[in-house]
Amino acid sequence: MAKYENFYVRWGPGALELRVMSDALELRAANARMLFEPRSILLEARYSYRKEVEDKNRKTLYIGFAEPLKPLEAPRVDIVGRTYVGYFEVIYTDLDFEKYLTVITPASFLYDYFVVTTRDLMVHLQAKRKLYYEEEPYDKISVHIV
Repeated sequence: MAKYENFYVRWGPGALELRVMSDALELRAANARMLFEPRSILLEARYSYRKEVEDKNRKTLYIGFAEPLKPLEAPRVDIVGRTYVGYFEVIYTDLDFEKYLTVITPASFLYDYFVVTTRDLMVHLQAKRKLYYEEEPYDKISVHIV
């Protein structure tokens, strides 16, 4: 088992749990688990759609949650604004009508950053990257990046 550190980022009335390992980040809510590794992303949550949007240089993957992310009851809140945890830059933004968690990944990752809202996961990467999916339809999805 990999050694990790736990952090809690504010998410409305509760928090989301971040587990930071040397080369991965796990994000947990009451109804979802996401694992971000250098070449893959695992989403264990009910989802309603996935789509890729591509222009000349950039590609964006969207995965929509079937139900809003529910916060955990956390023992503390470590992250409220912008900070670094391990090699990841974590930015929490609350605009009253929506919450955003932006995570900028290390240079060794094949995607630049991802954004989590209450309803979506968005992953931003170079257009030349290919995405391959393993799915248990609408319950679990693995995205492999090449």
